[in-house]
Amino acid sequence: MVKVKFCGLTQIKDIDVAIEAGVDAVGFVFVKKSVRYITATDAKPLIEKAKAAGLLTVALFADQDAEEVKSVLSQSQADIIQFHGNETETFCLQFGKPYWKAIPMLQNTDWKNYLKQYPSASALLLDAYDKTHSGGSGQSFSWFKFPVNEKSRWILAGGLSEQNIQQALEATHAEFVDVSSGIEQLAGVKSEEKMLAFVKQLKNYNNIN
Repeated sequence: MVKVKFCGLTQIKDIDVAIEAGVDAVGFVFVKKSVRYITATDAKPLIEKAKAAGLLTVALFADQDAEEVKSVLSQSQADIIQFHGNETETFCLQFGKPYWKAIPMLQNTDWKNYLKQYPSASALLLDAYDKTHSGGSGQSFSWFKFPVNEKSRWILAGGLSEQNIQQALEATHAEFVDVSSGIEQLAGVKSEEKMLAFVKQLKNYNNIN
């Protein structure tokens, strides 16, 4: 069964839909320049509700200082840290929590270097970056079949939507996917219809495969 994470949630109703849809994880963006930015204070009740329903909660950062990361984690109590910047492995390890590291997939071989740099990462998130977005850009990279010996800790992201999720899975054989802009009605505003439709397409794929 392919797992799914809804990322960039900002409203309690987003959590309600995520629970209804039966997703595995939800993500919160603590990067101030993002249209999906949420404060630790506002995120806390969302995280509490998600945790109570058995969902994994993920806090996303990008090139923020350690004190800011520690403050957010202390307030929000998220389960996993997701780093989207140029953080080193040493930096990522200092917070006492499992972490995911995003890989900027400019070329389909970028992951090879990142495997060496972040052997301690719980997961590597393959995402499409551009000059203005470190994830959440709505763009996809050129999909390729994930190596069998690596795909258990790889997460596919970047431009996924209800329209292309089955095609993406057929191409990559990913076991975990992350969606953000593809489930929005406006930038930073989630759509209940698109959230449910995305999971429906995912379930159809799971049933076939």
